[in-house]
Amino acid sequence: MLLRPDLRVNAVYDLSPDVLKGHAIEGVMVDLDDTLVPAKSETMEPRFREWLGDLKEASVPTLILSNGWPKRVAKWSEELGLEAFSLVGKPWWFAYRRGLKVLGTPASHTAMVGDQLFTDVLGANLAGLKSILVAPLSPGGMPHTRAARRLEARILKGGHGGRSLNR
Repeated sequence: MLLRPDLRVNAVYDLSPDVLKGHAIEGVMVDLDDTLVPAKSETMEPRFREWLGDLKEASVPTLILSNGWPKRVAKWSEELGLEAFSLVGKPWWFAYRRGLKVLGTPASHTAMVGDQLFTDVLGANLAGLKSILVAPLSPGGMPHTRAARRLEARILKGGHGGRSLNR
């Protein structure tokens, strides 16, 4: 099913380089809002930075793939030293193809890590990437995000949650 993530984790830092390697993941695209930082927040918890450092140290190419506003995404891109794309158009396939070109990894060995079924998971599955769903860091900053979260909870409760590392 296109809305079923390949893997579910509580947070990105549960995806150590060893865990990624165990799932044949060589490159990572990661969402920004509610995946790395809470929506509208200007601060990031240290363990999220540590996770990105661990990936860099393990030579796992990583970039930010976000539907967020360019100014916000650029701020985090610069601060974290990561390539980033904003307003990319997830879940459409072209957003992920753009990321794959930069990462230099094949789709089948690349993961999209994000907090939303209808953008991150759906798009990754359509593009042939591995999809990893994380628990959102906030209820969402936009009304449509909060509404989508309610629908996502029903879908996940119905047995479409994918394999979990944390449960």
